[in-house]
Amino acid sequence: MRSVREGSRETAVSAQSDVVVVGGGPAGIAAAVASARCGASTVLIEQHGFLGGMATAGLVGPFAGVRHRYGGGRIVGGVPWQLIERLRDCGGAIIPPLSSPPYDADGCQQSNAGTQGEGTREDPGARQADAAREGAGTREGEGERKGVEPGSERSARGDVPFDPEILKWVAERMAIESGVDLRYHRFFSNVLKDGSHISALLVESKSGREAFVGRVVVDATGDADVAERSEAPYEKGREEDGALQPMSLMFRLGGVDTDTLGDIDAPYVSSRIRRKAKQLRQEGKLPPFGGPWTFWGSTFRRGEVMVNMVRLLGDGTDSDALTRNEIEGRDHMHQFLAFLKEHVSEFSSAFLIDSGSHIGVRESRRIQGVYRLAVEDVIDGREFPDSIALGGHVIDVHSPSGTADQIRYRVAPYQIPLRCLIPPSIDNLLVAGRPVSADHGAHASLRVQGTCMATGQAAGITAALAAGNRLRPIDVPVRHVQDTLERWGAPFKAGLEDGEAAEKKGEERRAPHR
Repeated sequence: MRSVREGSRETAVSAQSDVVVVGGGPAGIAAAVASARCGASTVLIEQHGFLGGMATAGLVGPFAGVRHRYGGGRIVGGVPWQLIERLRDCGGAIIPPLSSPPYDADGCQQSNAGTQGEGTREDPGARQADAAREGAGTREGEGERKGVEPGSERSARGDVPFDPEILKWVAERMAIESGVDLRYHRFFSNVLKDGSHISALLVESKSGREAFVGRVVVDATGDADVAERSEAPYEKGREEDGALQPMSLMFRLGGVDTDTLGDIDAPYVSSRIRRKAKQLRQEGKLPPFGGPWTFWGSTFRRGEVMVNMVRLLGDGTDSDALTRNEIEGRDHMHQFLAFLKEHVSEFSSAFLIDSGSHIGVRESRRIQGVYRLAVEDVIDGREFPDSIALGGHVIDVHSPSGTADQIRYRVAPYQIPLRCLIPPSIDNLLVAGRPVSADHGAHASLRVQGTCMATGQAAGITAALAAGNRLRPIDVPVRHVQDTLERWGAPFKAGLEDGEAAEKKGEERRAPHR
């Protein structure tokens, strides 16, 4: 490939602060607000002109992993929960009522129910753990529960649908009120390093190149861009072949007969829509699809649904792959809209409201941190002395082979250690959100937005403590981080029952500056 040489140049420093957070998605919002509330001067760099990341630019909803889907107990607290409460108070979110775990008639907890390749009624024991070690599931088509249509957990009410436009505003107000210095329309480009220390971040904008200096940096880019530019080790995809979960272009429809459609407040797949789509796909009349999910996610208004159906393979860190998938995804979206209008009566008058301005990426880089969370840790509920967040979303692997298959396993709330957020080769860097250190199977659970906000909050607290005490993040006493989380009402070790009881009684301890 031909190359050009840039001459030596000096770059002006636009801001110097205790903490710099790169990326203003769910993880970055929580990180920046948490850092600022801990007293650190905090700059947040964001490429768009608003916050929210995939939740706003990508229309990815609902917020999953906020409460345990099969028990209802809240597993995320502090800043993320305050964001959700403020959204609700402003008419920008619905917090569904608590529900009980679904049970079969014989009193046993229901089996994993979902798309092809999901687990069976067996407990998360030897067979399930063995399957998980192969990538959090069986081979495509194995373990399918007879008579259960993909994604049909109708009793699940753990997710929070929201309005992306109100989220932009509420997140921004929270950040400003907390003292965060927002820097929009800036695209992170590179780092300058002094040995193992990031000495400056380089960004590009309409103003030209700028430098930002922070004692501690939080990478909340979603793709570990800062870590990669810092030459921190990372991995991608399945362990055996590097294959990545597919991307999805989310879109919203109006004019839908939601009264007849039913269960639009629960993330499930309509069996009759799927059957018809599979038939047309087999006849070569539809492109590859997932789900389809047609429900309330990034909308919750009568007559509107969010559609999660587009499935496109590619590497979310390859700009050419992103370009191809954005173009192809829009074409597929219009084919799916025509399919729904023609074949599903509730969509006969449907029209396109909008689509994500950025295709949704499920999986890209994952850092190799001080500790790598394994799928066995998730399934077994392993406890960690340095736990700083809880996950609880199903292990959810959308087939990297381009089919409509999906592998899912229910898990109890599990702990995420602080060490997963710390790349050992960089002294002043924390990574939050989707790229934290985990294997392919564990990542398939912790990648959802509720868990991303929880790890972002922990990263922000740790960064502020490190900057204020002139410590490396790895040297911050974890008990100090946990003390702050506990004071803010953010669970990191509590059991599911404790979370349910706290929410039912309304005994939440709130972080300051709500």
